[in-house]
Amino acid sequence: MHNSILLISSDGAISDRVGEALSKIEGARVATEAASVSQLNGAAVKMAADHDVVIFATDPSNAADLTAIEHLTEQRKPGTVYLALTDGDLPLSKARALTRAGVDDVLPYPSSTGELVEVVGSWIARRRAETEERYSGPSAATGKLIAVSQARGGIGSTTVAVNLADQLLQRKGTFKKEAGNRVCIVDLDLQFGTVGDFLDMDEQEGLLQLASEHFLPDAHWIEQTIVRLPSGLSVLAAPRKFAPLDSLQPEQIDALMKTLKLMFDYVVVDLPRALVSWVEPVLAETDRMYIVMDMTVPAVRAARRLMDFVLADNAQLPIELIVNHEKKPMMLREHHREAQKALDTSFTHWIAHDPKAAREAVDYGKPVSEVAGRSDLYKGIAALAKSTIAELPKSKASVRV
Repeated sequence: MHNSILLISSDGAISDRVGEALSKIEGARVATEAASVSQLNGAAVKMAADHDVVIFATDPSNAADLTAIEHLTEQRKPGTVYLALTDGDLPLSKARALTRAGVDDVLPYPSSTGELVEVVGSWIARRRAETEERYSGPSAATGKLIAVSQARGGIGSTTVAVNLADQLLQRKGTFKKEAGNRVCIVDLDLQFGTVGDFLDMDEQEGLLQLASEHFLPDAHWIEQTIVRLPSGLSVLAAPRKFAPLDSLQPEQIDALMKTLKLMFDYVVVDLPRALVSWVEPVLAETDRMYIVMDMTVPAVRAARRLMDFVLADNAQLPIELIVNHEKKPMMLREHHREAQKALDTSFTHWIAHDPKAAREAVDYGKPVSEVAGRSDLYKGIAALAKSTIAELPKSKASVRV
């Protein structure tokens, strides 16, 4: 399993010796930063967020370093291990100052390669086991997975997926700031996914790493990789660098979907247009599939083909159609009835054409609820989320933290 380690030291000799020792840990990827913790200032927080273990060479007599360490550990991601590398003859009082600052352990330097590997490896194993235990066991809950697909390009499926995930949070409290549900959105369009852009996020390369290193993702990796927005929404965005669609393996996606369902109440997956082999494990874990379409003949025909493809191997999968860019009519017109007949279903979800609200949301990089909370687009998405929660209630046995 992949383990990402960040080594921070302004001493090149320490970086070389310790870095070489850490590289002997199975599956370890070691990154080094030639600076002290205090010199990195706020940049250290962002660097640490991308790693499982952060090791920094420090002198606890340095007040600036201690302040920087406290700031760093206060903003740690779940499961991240912080280790201080310092003088082996350090007095106990100074070692305690480091632990009070939030350091998990103090490593004496110099140490033998074997000692470093043993201590760091044991911390990695401990944190990974803690994470796995949190989402497993007989009382663990299983969340609901909602797959969102498109009948044709440009139909607005990502707009629907992002804003559906936002509304599934069911914010509560006086100012609707506290999320009532744990929700994650995953953008599986490796090549052209735009979920990250819709939410104005920095580059996120977790799925690219998954595709290139071919490991099976677990809860620990997911916790270290996803980005949690202030709204409470967790996001696993598509990479900005080009990745072949077939670079992901079915067993990786199977592990990813199953683990996400243990970690969240609702998982929204924005599917790629292409029907690659690893889409099947997503469908196998899907509790409901939404196909976003409009009333054009090409979209109706494409929706029919997509439904036939999905149901061929997933006959019991509930599939519902979302008519986008059209307000629900008082009475169905003839072309609506013909489309229902062709698709052998009825249209229950309609989202009005509201380009102004959609454009404002994209321009600000925020969900529609935050920029156009009274728009027709918001009302359509809110109704969709309400229906989804009513028909797919979250498990009451949740043990997630």
